[in-house]
Amino acid sequence: MVRDKYFVDKSGLIEIVNARINTMNRYLCVTKPRRFGKTSVLNMLGAYYCRMYDSEVLFDGLNISKSVTFREHLNRYYVLDLRLNRLPDHGGTYDDYVSMIRDSIKRDIQEAYPWLENKEFGSVTDMLSATGDQFIFIIDEWDYIFSHELYPEHYGDFLEFLRNLLKDQPYVALAYM
Repeated sequence: MVRDKYFVDKSGLIEIVNARINTMNRYLCVTKPRRFGKTSVLNMLGAYYCRMYDSEVLFDGLNISKSVTFREHLNRYYVLDLRLNRLPDHGGTYDDYVSMIRDSIKRDIQEAYPWLENKEFGSVTDMLSATGDQFIFIIDEWDYIFSHELYPEHYGDFLEFLRNLLKDQPYVALAYM
């Protein structure tokens, strides 16, 4: 996207987000109408924070590269990128949906931390805590089940699932939804 003819540099947003890492305000929920670039911003944040590859060249020359916080957070975190508008291929229940999310997180953690693969954990939060690291959570379409009226009898359960995964957890450096 950076090389696109019609690219608009929104990287200045990263400086604002950087200021919230490991603060009481590390939970950001952006609500905008459809087609306003929320997913593009999430992709930008993921590319900036993810420690799995060096993205300095990608951001070189953009607004964020002029910030004093540019290198402080660049490629420093494991990023858990959750796209909650995906539904399970098999089964269509709420439990299948949440299991798919949990399994996705578990696979990502096991890939990044192979020494955790054969250990038993009571929950995903226990597994994340066992890493000893902090994560940036990038969550797209967190409200998908609400906007598409899926599993209405489980809306409270879903909010509790997100709350348990994110709220006041020491492994959460930032959650951007």
